[in-house]
Amino acid sequence: MTTRSDPPNDSPLVAAYQRLIRAFNANDLAAMTSLFHPAVTYVIPGRSPVAGVAHGVGEHLAQLKRARELSGGTLHFEPRTMSASDNRLFVFGRITAEFGGRRLDSDHLVLFRFDGGLIVEGRTVPLDLYEFDEFWLNTSGA
Repeated sequence: MTTRSDPPNDSPLVAAYQRLIRAFNANDLAAMTSLFHPAVTYVIPGRSPVAGVAHGVGEHLAQLKRARELSGGTLHFEPRTMSASDNRLFVFGRITAEFGGRRLDSDHLVLFRFDGGLIVEGRTVPLDLYEFDEFWLNTSGA
């Protein structure tokens, strides 16, 4: 297992994730498509408008697009620590977004399972789910 504060360059999973997060933070959702298995399952917990289980690349990209739109394009994730095994990647970092004078700035964990170099499962784990939900609920007027 690889565990480091600085992203290790020797793990193909970390390399794939680095491409993914660069595309995500650049709001280039189309560039992310090649990193997901067509039947990817991705879970965002909670009861907010971005929460749910996405089945397939299209549904997951729609989740991300909705989050981008609700944050006015300010959604950003900064990875701080990564740990990779043969087929799993754990990323700890900070998620930030702003909307209507409100700010989300929270610790966050993202979990991935890979198969054949592609992400087949993913899960977002906000360390403070109440804060995460509260921010997204207020962006939608819900």
